[in-house]
Formats: sequence, structure tokens, C-alpha cells
Amino acid sequence: MVIRLKKNKEKAVLNFHPWVFSGAIESVEPGTKAGDIVEVQSYEGSFLAFGHFEPGSQIRIRLFSFDSQKDGKNSEYWFQKWQAILESKQSLLPKLTNGYRLFHSEGDGVPGIVVDIYDKTAVIQLKTPGALRLREDLVRFLDRSGFQNIIEKKDKLDNQKGDMAILLKGELTDSVFLEHGYQFIADIVKGQKTGFFLDQRENRFLLGTYAKDKVVLNTFAYSGAFSVYALLNGAKEVHSLDISKNALEICEKNLILNGLKEELNQGKHKSLVLDSFDYLKNMETGYYDIIILDPPAFTKNIGTVMQASRGYKEINMKAMSKIKEGGQIFTFSCSQHISFDLFKKIIFGAAKDAKKKVRVLHQLTQSPDHGYSIYHPEGEYLKGLVIQVDGEI
Repeated sequence: MVIRLKKNKEKAVLNFHPWVFSGAIESVEPGTKAGDIVEVQSYEGSFLAFGHFEPGSQIRIRLFSFDSQKDGKNSEYWFQKWQAILESKQSLLPKLTNGYRLFHSEGDGVPGIVVDIYDKTAVIQLKTPGALRLREDLVRFLDRSGFQNIIEKKDKLDNQKGDMAILLKGELTDSVFLEHGYQFIADIVKGQKTGFFLDQRENRFLLGTYAKDKVVLNTFAYSGAFSVYALLNGAKEVHSLDISKNALEICEKNLILNGLKEELNQGKHKSLVLDSFDYLKNMETGYYDIIILDPPAFTKNIGTVMQASRGYKEINMKAMSKIKEGGQIFTFSCSQHISFDLFKKIIFGAAKDAKKKVRVLHQLTQSPDHGYSIYHPEGEYLKGLVIQVDGEI
């Protein structure tokens, strides 16, 4: 199947950007269906790339090959590609770590495919019609690679309930895995995404270097991974704050898993089932040495960026106003539509309105197994800063 672009619309493809938008298309060969592999040609008819067709999306084609000899129409092409990615990802892992992102969609040249590994369990998400067509081959590859449990978290594309865990091989169960030698539960069946947020691995490790003898507030804590790192690295006290009781129950299980039951019993760790916005507004000034702000994405489309920006500014301004003088804030945005430049401007605005002296200590991003293509800057979704608040201006 051939899709031809409009005149002068091939520049992005020639620059290896993996998306072709609907407005760039001149013609579609009759009979082309969702998920079909298509050859993308210039207006003059020269070869540009191969990709998967998605007629219901503004991103009409997601490209996976810029080689005219590699059209992706046989299983061997995908097996070779996936094997190379597997070897590369395993080479990136720190010691005592067996939880990682194996396939990161466009970041790995496999659009629409996400696979997270938790020890011997692989959890897959298939987000496009083209990815769905590769399900059988993908399961065979993961089986050959030695994963004992293969679970799919259903996407709304073929299951309207959306967040359903389907067993494809082995046992449908949560998984315990290692990260820098610490143990965590991936809440695969009921949890968000694939059950854990692996993209913050290196940022959690960095927090550990700051945590000794500090009082730490972990907002939007989910299953408490930042809290585990803080306590295991000598934090004086840690409060994990989340609106979900179930998430904080997993948090406490993670603490116990890492030998921190005594810290729970003695009140060195507290779980707070509360709204993070309300807590930041009403909490005691000067109590916390470190505050972690890792909220869910406040926007999923370009139309709500301004509203999301106000949300990020609000929580950062409250944290800056309440943190102990000289304290650090680990602040993040995982909204793809909030650029790093915009995020820094939001933090600038929060600091200005809070009338605080603020210094940037670190710029943070997603862990290396979530790397993004230099040709696809949209893949840099996680932005973070470690800032120090040094008192009033």
C-alpha cells in the first residue's frame, strides 16, 4: 500500500521524524486499512519510509523504517530489531536492577509498543492499530527471551474498559523486582500504567544522596518509591501523601519489603491519604527539608497547556512558600506538551510570586531505558529540576 505526500511535505520524513500528520498526505491507495504497513512516497513518487497507517488519528502514519529494503512485512525483521533493543537495554542497567523499559515506542523505533520488564514478568501495552497487529509476534519473542509471565494492559483501542490486565502466558500476578538493589512491587493488575513508574529510577537514586537526616514530604507518592529511597538513605522522617488509599497500601508493603517495618511502627514514616494541593496549602511552614512534587500529567493535549501550567505553578509556589529555608524541591512534569523551556518558566513564575531565592541544582529527565530519538524531541516527556529555596528575596 502506497501513501503519497503533498508537494514539499517530505522534509520531516527526510529528517527521520517518525510521524506523518494527516495534513501532509496527498493520496492514500484505495483499500488501505488501519494497521496496514504502508510505503510513504514523496509527491514525485520517490521512496521515503515505511510505517503503520492509522486513519482515525491526526498522526496518520507512524514510521518504523527508513530503509527501502526493510518493509517490516515479515516476523524476522521484528525479531531482529527487538533482539538488538533487548541487548542494548540490558547493557544500560545499573547493578542489582531487573526492572526496566524494554520497548519505548518511538524512542526505540517501535511505534505504539511499550513493554516494561519486572524481573521475569513482561507487561505490554499496544497503543496503535499497527502495534496491535504485532501482538502475536511480540508474545513469541518475549517467550523465546525467557520471560515467564506475559501480561497485556489493554488499551482503549480494543477494550473500552481500558485498564484491564490480560494474561497471555504464565500467571496473572503482581511482581517483585529490583532497582539499585531495593525491592519494589509492580502493581500490575490494579496499578497505573504497567504497575510502576520506571522512568524515575535515576532521580530516586539522586534523592537518596540528599536524604540523610532530612524530613521529607513525598507528594503524589503513588506506591512510595521515592519514600523508600529516602528512608534507606537515612532520612529522619518521611511523609508519603496520595489521594489513593490503595496506592499507599502498596507503599507500606514496599517499605516492609525493604526492611523498614520498624520505621512504620515508630512513626518515622507516615502515610497520608489526602489531596496534595490541599495539604501543600495548609501544611506547617518550615517543617520539611525536602519536598518531592511528582504529579500525574496535568495535560494530555495542547489545548489545556495554559490550565496545566497554572496547576504546576500553584503546587511549586506553595512548596516554595512552606519549605524550610535552604531546603530542596524535586519538581517534575510528565506532560509531553509542557516543554522543558516552558517548565523552567513556570518554576521562575512560582519563585517570583513566592518571593523566594531559588537556585537550580540539577536538571532531570527520564531514565536511560526511556531514551528518546534526537529526531523526535516529543519523546522527552519527563522534565525535572532539583531546586534549592534559600529564603526570601
